[in-house]
Amino acid sequence: MAMDLTSWLETLAAQAPGELVTVRRPVEPAAFESAAVVDALESQKRYPAVLFEQVRDLEGRPTDCRILNNTFGTFRKIALALGLDTGQRMPLIERMLELSGKSLEPVRVALPEAPVRHWVWQGEDIDLTRLPLIRHTELDGGPYFTPIVVSRSPQGRYNVSWNRMQYLDPTHLAIYMSPRHLSAYFAEAEAAGRDLPIAVVLGHHPAFHLTGALLTPLDADEYAVAGGVMGEPLGLIPSLSFGEELLVPSEAELVLEGRILAGKRCVEGPFGEFTGYAGPQRLSWVVEISAVYGRQRPTIIDIFPCYSEHINAHLPIEASIYQRAKQAAPGVIKTCWVGSGGPFNLIISLKKKTEGEPMRAALAAISASNFIKHVIVVDDDVDPEDLAQVMWALSSRVQADQDLSILRNLQGQVLDPSLRHEIKTSGMVIDATRPLDRPFPRRGEVPEQLRQNLNLDDYLEG
Repeated sequence: MAMDLTSWLETLAAQAPGELVTVRRPVEPAAFESAAVVDALESQKRYPAVLFEQVRDLEGRPTDCRILNNTFGTFRKIALALGLDTGQRMPLIERMLELSGKSLEPVRVALPEAPVRHWVWQGEDIDLTRLPLIRHTELDGGPYFTPIVVSRSPQGRYNVSWNRMQYLDPTHLAIYMSPRHLSAYFAEAEAAGRDLPIAVVLGHHPAFHLTGALLTPLDADEYAVAGGVMGEPLGLIPSLSFGEELLVPSEAELVLEGRILAGKRCVEGPFGEFTGYAGPQRLSWVVEISAVYGRQRPTIIDIFPCYSEHINAHLPIEASIYQRAKQAAPGVIKTCWVGSGGPFNLIISLKKKTEGEPMRAALAAISASNFIKHVIVVDDDVDPEDLAQVMWALSSRVQADQDLSILRNLQGQVLDPSLRHEIKTSGMVIDATRPLDRPFPRRGEVPEQLRQNLNLDDYLEG
């Protein structure tokens, strides 16, 4: 069976039926209705994938599309996309790193066998109002898609990235690009007076979408990386608009082809971001759509911004950060970024052997991603996922004048609402580990051997 969204939904229904709910009544995503359903579930601390079977287009008309929310709402759903069944962070992070290191070269698929070409809009048939664009938060500047954008460098490397896209008119979308690979490709094309061809993938196997959040090296082709993460080579076909110049995934649900236009800018936003805040309006870029095609009944994966799914979808970034920190300090045991109490904080658990290791691990993490500005390093007897334990270590193992280091003039994350400069920020490292160069009290605990061997049920019977 091909690795596609249908196969993942079947896996979810079979192995974790409580992780999937279906909404069969008609909903209007552009009127916040699908977002309101997911919001109501989250308010009850429920995070199942939500499949909306009947969704209306931008003008309120019925469509053949479906929308899937909360695909990444829990670690278990992410794990099932990667061939693992766990709800635990570290086994999942290790699995991501294992798979992302096993690149598989993509394969070509014959056009008649490509499910994504069941129907096609080109020329005058293109009308984005016929699609179910979504409004999520009340300050959104308009209806949005939250897709994967595929692009190709002049050297032939494929990039896969998550980018928000706002509806402008029936043939144009605005795109926001962080200063990474996609923006670099466009800058190079624009400097030469060229538009940049892209494909907008609105649905695929969740493992393909997760590739968009990996901190992949610049020399790695992300179509090959996606194959490794998915566990089988990615199937590709030539694009309708650009032919062999841009290959697109054959098992996708729905694809928009277009160009990021050189010399064109537009006002885009506000948009609810992973920070939990509505980001400001920005001067962004314009995409002109040249083709739309999809499966017979395509399912659009929509990321619910500002809420749990949005930050969980960043877990591949944490995997890359953990890898960098552990390379710098092998004593690193665990990290916690997703769930650290804030999207720009990282907590590192370290089996410290020498003084200075905490700072080395923290600096490696900060250098790995501009998402990180605050790092707390704790000993391996503190679970970084338990904020009560972290706060206990902070209160009892830290002297602010000695264990807190301020870092200035760092490149920040432009979505950080606390920035006073467009991108420059400051950082902080808190060493909440026990000192090794002087005596320090031990924790008051029951003997470890007894704790490990005790069966509580033996004492509580009757």
